[in-house]
Amino acid sequence: MAFIWRQYTRVLEKYPWRTQILQSGILCATGDAIAQTLVERKKLSDFDPSRSAKFFILGSCVVAPIIRTWYLALDRIVKFPGARGALTKMCMDQGLFAPCFIVIFSTSAFTLNGGQPQNLMSHLKGIYFDILISNWKLWPAAQIINFYFIPLQHRLLVMNLVALVWNTYLAWKTNQTKPTIQ
Repeated sequence: MAFIWRQYTRVLEKYPWRTQILQSGILCATGDAIAQTLVERKKLSDFDPSRSAKFFILGSCVVAPIIRTWYLALDRIVKFPGARGALTKMCMDQGLFAPCFIVIFSTSAFTLNGGQPQNLMSHLKGIYFDILISNWKLWPAAQIINFYFIPLQHRLLVMNLVALVWNTYLAWKTNQTKPTIQ
């Protein structure tokens, strides 16, 4: 296991963007696969690989670039050390970033699922507050730990590991009702 960690760290140091984009895509797709098999209890014959592929795209093209950039910005903005810095970052993350990012993520998922622009607002109204409240049940504690104990270069990985649970929920929630296609 130590060998794998050293190799991962070496690749991360050499190719930080590529590594984090790939890991986010894989872990988002895994969250969707878990949602389909364990939460929705789909049979293997009913498993939708294109849905998992869409979550890979969301993880790689939406989640990783936005969250990595956000973490870099937080480290530049918040200069407090220790617990005060971690608490400040968590409050900014959950009070400013998360409400906006949920809209971006949900809109992206809606669009990838073939949703029409005229139906987007009603779709967001139907899921936004449930997702936001659920977000606040999981992420504040996870982010305090992440910001306090984890070095910057590993925060996206830690976030992605916690996000396996979160992505499973998001995959289930954003796919409960298919967008209206006209």
